[in-house]
Amino acid sequence: MARPTVRLILHVAVVCLGALQFGYHLSELNAPEAYISCQVKYLDAYTDELYGPADHFANSTGGHHEFGVPGSSMHAAGPHGGHHGSQSSSGLVDCIPMDANQIGLINSIFSIGGLLSATVAGRAADRFGRKGLTMVNCVSYIIGPVIMATATNFGVLMLGRFVSGIGSGAALIVIPMYLNEISPLELSGAVGAMCQLFVNIGILLAQVMGIFFSSFVGWRVILSGGGVIAVANLLLAPFCYESPKWMVLKNRTSEARRIIYKLRGLGPETADGVYADIELEIAAWRETAVGTAAADADSLDSIEPVASSYGAIAPSKEALLDGDDLASISDRSAEPAGDFAKVSYREFLTSRRYRSPLVAVLLVLTAQQFCGINTMIFYGVTILRELFPTATVLINVLISTLNVLVNAAVSPFVDRVGRKPLIMASMLGMSVSAALLGIGILKNVNVLSAIAATVFVAMFSVGLGPIPFLIIPEFTDASSVGVAQSVGFTCNWVSIFIVGYLFPILNQAMGGAVFFLLAAIAASYFLASFKLVPETKGKTSMEQVWGDKLL
Repeated sequence: MARPTVRLILHVAVVCLGALQFGYHLSELNAPEAYISCQVKYLDAYTDELYGPADHFANSTGGHHEFGVPGSSMHAAGPHGGHHGSQSSSGLVDCIPMDANQIGLINSIFSIGGLLSATVAGRAADRFGRKGLTMVNCVSYIIGPVIMATATNFGVLMLGRFVSGIGSGAALIVIPMYLNEISPLELSGAVGAMCQLFVNIGILLAQVMGIFFSSFVGWRVILSGGGVIAVANLLLAPFCYESPKWMVLKNRTSEARRIIYKLRGLGPETADGVYADIELEIAAWRETAVGTAAADADSLDSIEPVASSYGAIAPSKEALLDGDDLASISDRSAEPAGDFAKVSYREFLTSRRYRSPLVAVLLVLTAQQFCGINTMIFYGVTILRELFPTATVLINVLISTLNVLVNAAVSPFVDRVGRKPLIMASMLGMSVSAALLGIGILKNVNVLSAIAATVFVAMFSVGLGPIPFLIIPEFTDASSVGVAQSVGFTCNWVSIFIVGYLFPILNQAMGGAVFFLLAAIAASYFLASFKLVPETKGKTSMEQVWGDKLL
C-alpha cells in the first residue's frame, strides 16, 4: 500500500485549513453565546462561580441587581432577562441583546452564506482551479471575523457570520475535490477523511477558546480567531501545487505529470509499474477532457487508444525526473490551453444517467445534517447546561476532543472497511444514542445523558462526518463532479440552516423528546442508505460504481 509523502501531507494540511475554519465558525458561538447575547442566567452562574451567591453583590435599585464582572463595564440586568451592555472607551458594547429566535438566526445565517457560495463554487473550481478558489476563500474568512469582532449590533454580527459562511460554502466544495485529485487511489479514503478531521479540530479549537475567553470582553477574541487562521492559510496556499487532474483537464499534462511525481515521491528507483499506473490515471482524465465516457481503469485496452490519439504523452521517467524545479515547470508538450466537457445543472438534475448518483449525493449530504450533529455543535452548551451547570463548557470540550480522536482513528479504516459500512454504522449509532440522550434528559439521568451525548458525537465521526466529503467525487466523473458538489452541498447548507434555526425552537417546545425525533430521522436514513448508497472502495470510475444503473 502506498504511503503518504511529507510533501503530500503538507499539501493536505494547508488546504484543509479551510475545513478547520469551517469547523471553527460552526462552533464559535457555542461557549460564549450567553455573553454575546446578554443572558442574565449565565451572568448569574458566572458571578456565583467566581464570587459566591449573586446576592452578595446586589444593590436595591428599583428591583434590579448590579453585578461587577471582571474586565467588563457590564452592570444592569433586568428582571425579564434583558441585558444591555454599556459601551467601552473603544466604542464596542459588552454584549448584543438577543432572544432565542435571534440566536437561531445568528447561527443559521452562516448557512445562508454557505448555501449561496456552494451553488457556484463547483463551476468556479472548474474554471479557476482548485488552488485559485482556495485562495479566494481566505478573503471571506478574513473579512467575516473582522466584521464579527467589531460588531456593535445584531445586524452587523449577522453580516459577519454571513460573510464567513460564504468562505465555508466554497471551501467544502473545493477541498474534497482537491484531496481526491492529489491522492493515490490506495490512500483516497484516508486523505479524503482529513477534511472532516480538520473540521473537528476547528470545532475543538473554538471550544477551547471558549474556556479561556467566554466573557463580556473575551467573546470578541473568539470571533476574531478564525481570521488569524485565514491569514495563515492565505500566506501558505501559494506554495501548494494546483490539482494535477484539473491541469490535465486544461491540457497541461506535462505539468500535471510532474506534480504527481513530486507529491507521490517518485524517483529513479520507483518500479516501472507505478509509472504505468500513473499514465493510465492521466489517460482516463484526458478522456474526460475530450468529452468521452470515463475510461475503465481495469482495462488497459480501453485507455491505450486515448493515449495514442494524443501522441507520445508519456516521455521516459528519466527525462521527467531529470533535475527540473517544479516552480519553473513549463508545459513541454506545447498543448494548447483548453476547457473540458462539463455536465450542466439541468443535465445532472434531470438526466436518467445521473439519477442514481443524484439520489445518493442528496441522501448522504442531507443525512450528515438531519441526523442532528449540529444540535451539539451549535447548542451543546445549552443542551448540557441544565444537567451540568458548573462544568458545561469543559464537558463540551471533552466531547469535541473525543470527536477528533475517533475521526483520526477511523481514517485508516475508510480504505480497509469501505465507505458504506461506516456510513451505515454511523447512522445506526446516532439513532440509538439520540434515543438514549432523550431518555436521559427526560428522566434526569445525568450519567446516561453524558454517555449518550458522547457516543452520539463519536458515532458521527465514524462515518457521517468524514465520508460525505470524499464520496461525491467517487459517485461521479470529472465532467459532473463540480456540479454534483454544488448540488450536494447546497442541500447540505439548507439542512444546516433548518437544523440551526429550528432546533432551539423545538428544544424549547419538546425538551428532551426532540432527540426521539432525531433518532427516528437517523433510523430512516439508515434504511434508505442500505438500498440506495453503493460501495465505492477501490473503484476508479463512475461506471464501476453504478454499473447498469447509469443506462
